Amino acid sequence: MFRISFIAAGILLLAAGTAPYSGTAAPADYSGAAKSSSMAQEKKSETVTQKVKRVWHDITTPNYDFCVACPALIPLSHETCHVQAKNQSEARAKCGEQHPFCSVSETAKRC
Repeated sequence: MFRISFIAAGILLLAAGTAPYSGTAAPADYSGAAKSSSMAQEKKSETVTQKVKRVWHDITTPNYDFCVACPALIPLSHETCHVQAKNQSEARAKCGEQHPFCSVSETAKRC
């Protein structure tokens, strides 16, 4: 009997927490569809020469990995920052901009 009362109380709490069906649909958010279509139009307007240059730049620019510890004084979380830059100092600066108030160090096997 004790268990049945707890089960009944749980069912009542679940039923009270759910919103009743109102019969009206929520307004649709078309901003995501607009963003994807605008990006598709930008890709289509890119010429073949521009695309070749972009792909060549992506292939030839070196990738750098850094270990980022947040916050800087007492690190509670560690993650790896992957950046593409011309040299290591630029890559370190980009990681610093992406992760403010964090310490950026060389990547070890375990970050």
